[in-house]
Amino acid sequence: MAKRDKRQPVPSAPKGKNKPVVLGSLAPGTGKPIAPKKLLGVHSDSDDDDLCHPVWRLSLLDREHDGSWSWKVDGSTLAMILEALTAMERLTWREIRAQQAHSKSRSLAKHHAQPVSSLCTEAQKRLDELGLDDWDELFRFRIMQKGRLWGVLSNESPRVFYPIWWDPEHQVSPLGHD
Repeated sequence: MAKRDKRQPVPSAPKGKNKPVVLGSLAPGTGKPIAPKKLLGVHSDSDDDDLCHPVWRLSLLDREHDGSWSWKVDGSTLAMILEALTAMERLTWREIRAQQAHSKSRSLAKHHAQPVSSLCTEAQKRLDELGLDDWDELFRFRIMQKGRLWGVLSNESPRVFYPIWWDPEHQVSPLGHD
């Protein structure tokens, strides 16, 4: 039996090319990161994937953005984000998606996919600048009352979450899309 390459291939070939690409590598001539082109929706028919634990990859962090949100965080904020991700690693994707955020009038999914079209114009433009505009949706984790961790959720197994932005004030998406 051949050894499996530990690097994850892109789930679908980029723009008409039929060769696999290694995630985390840079696109030739652009210097932009290559990432999975197809996102996994919040709902899945696959019990096996629902029972997997999340995996994190940091190759798509947008560390240069300095707009309404950025990765310019203090040590305590970074520790809080890492603590939340560490806690998520103990859960399956089914358990993560089942978590609810409660307001006075309703309960909502705490962590979920969201259409890119519902994001603010600044976020949509930034995805384009990063070469990450091929997706119809991003996945976001609600870390605090307002704080959101936005990224790409791949469709390979195990499911890999690639964080892109830390959004401490819920600016990436209007509050109406909790």
